[in-house]
Amino acid sequence: MRFETRYTYDFIKQFLPSECRRILEVGCGTGELAARLSEDGHAVVAIDSDPESIAAARSLGADAHVATWPDFDKGCFDAVLFTRSLHHIHPLDESIKHATNSLVEGGRVIVEDFAYESADEKTLRWFTSTLRLLETTGSLAVSGEVLKTILSKTATMKAWRENHESDLHTAAEIDAQLENVFGPVIREQAAYYFRYAASAISTTEKRDAILQAFAKQEEALSTQGSIVALGRRFVSERAR
Repeated sequence: MRFETRYTYDFIKQFLPSECRRILEVGCGTGELAARLSEDGHAVVAIDSDPESIAAARSLGADAHVATWPDFDKGCFDAVLFTRSLHHIHPLDESIKHATNSLVEGGRVIVEDFAYESADEKTLRWFTSTLRLLETTGSLAVSGEVLKTILSKTATMKAWRENHESDLHTAAEIDAQLENVFGPVIREQAAYYFRYAASAISTTEKRDAILQAFAKQEEALSTQGSIVALGRRFVSERAR
C-alpha cells in the first residue's frame, strides 16, 4: 500500500463505526483504498466516473462501478466515504443529502478533502521551495499542470488560484453543508501538499519515505503555526 493510501486508510479506520460492515467509497480512483478495506472484511462498493480508474480498481479485486454521485443508489451503508472527491461534485447540497439517505442509522459520512482557499504566500513559498529541493536532488520529475505552473511562475499565489478556483467547492462550504444536514461535525486538519508530488517522485525505492517526510513536515510546521495545512477532514453521523 502506497504511503498516500495508507495516510487516508489510517484516518478512515479511526472513524469507521464500531460494527461497520458495508462501505461506499465515492471517488475511488484506482481502488487501492477500497481493496485494502475489503481485505479487512468490509463489504466495499466503490464508484468513480473514470472508466480507466474503475478498470484498475477491479484488477485489484474491488467491487467497483463507473457511476456519478449523487445519481448512484445501491441501498444503505454503514459508512459513505468521499476520498478527495467532494470538492468537485455538484450540486453540493444534494450530494450530502443523498449521503445521509444512503446511511443506516448511526452510519457515518467520512470526508477527506482540501482547503485550497486556505493557501497563503508563506505556505506556498514553503511548498515551492520543498518541490525545488526535491527537483534539485533528482527525486522529483516535474509533471502535471499544477506543479509545472507553480514552479514556472514567480507569482505563486496567482498561479495557485488559476489552477484551483474553477468550479471547486471550498472546505468551508463543505463544512457548512455537512453541519446543515447532519448537525455536529468532527473536523481535522491534515497534510495534503505531498499529494501533488506523489506522481512525480522519480526515485521509486525512496518514494514512500520522501512523501512521508513531506507530510510530516507539513504537519509539524502547521502545528507550529508557520504554515497552514492544506488537508481537511470531516466526520458526521446520521442520527439514530
